Amino acid sequence: MSELDEVVDDLYSGPPAEFVSRRSAAVKAARADKDRELAEAIGELRKPTVSAWLVNLLVRDDADLAGQIVALGEGLRDAEKSLDGPALRELSKQRRQLVRSLVARARKLAQPTGQKIGDAVVQELDATLTAALADPAVAREVVSGRLTAAREYAGFGSADSSDGETPAPPAPRPPKPPKPTPARGKLRLVGESERAEPTGESAAERDRRRRREEREQRARDEAQAAWEQADRAASEAKRRHDAAVAARDESAAEVARTEEAAARAHDEEDDLVRALAEARRRLAAAGKAAAVADKEVGTAQQTLRADERELTTAERELHRAERARDAAAAARERAHPAGD
Repeated sequence: MSELDEVVDDLYSGPPAEFVSRRSAAVKAARADKDRELAEAIGELRKPTVSAWLVNLLVRDDADLAGQIVALGEGLRDAEKSLDGPALRELSKQRRQLVRSLVARARKLAQPTGQKIGDAVVQELDATLTAALADPAVAREVVSGRLTAAREYAGFGSADSSDGETPAPPAPRPPKPPKPTPARGKLRLVGESERAEPTGESAAERDRRRRREEREQRARDEAQAAWEQADRAASEAKRRHDAAVAARDESAAEVARTEEAAARAHDEEDDLVRALAEARRRLAAAGKAAAVADKEVGTAQQTLRADERELTTAERELHRAERARDAAAAARERAHPAGD
């Protein structure tokens, strides 16, 4: 495991509230070791939301979880392609059971940290895990253990990757070769953008360099504060978006309930077909029940589509808020260039 991978694992397994301060400390440590490439890579790491952090905890807690997500997602997509109704119903049941158990386990893993897990976070966690089982691209992000934000899958059924490959976590960066130890009295080895200078650096020079780095860090901290203010505005838009998601999820749950009722009715119909000689009356009753259940499915799906349209409107508002946040981040970078 490379040094960057070790830092990433440490940061993304810690509470989100401590992420910024711990990242800054890791950047300073890399700079003190004269590893500018590592410092820049650490500085680019994004703070995870609470729900994304919970997903990362789950992946790190159970080494077999990635395989479960990949296997169950593939099974669901194969069942949908082959129109295998019984298999699809059984896999859908497994999916719901897995998501529920993972949400409960995530709550338990978060308890020692004191992190509050509200209903909105639970909804995001549920949506992300469900999306990972439906979409291979989301699955790759989830099993990497480096998720930074919640994910959703708003379509019907499961998505399929364009290349048909099984989701897999991204390959870790290869470890960097050890740096040669400079000999006394010779030039030290530095990064490509630094100038080689004698190892006998004076105390005054070290002090000036230290003060310059502290000024640069203060500028970055101030810019970070400006970004966080813009991020809070985006969070308010996210709250409205979450309300739309909750309404959509309730409609989706109703669709699932009516689909289960329809499936039960059709199963009953199949049984009566095999016993048609002695159960014609029961077969007719089950056929009527199936027709009613199918009609209820159609009604529930219409309601879901209406809620999907409301969700789309909420997402547009969220995107506008995020663009405003990104503009604030760009202004931050222009106001505090790295060389100042």
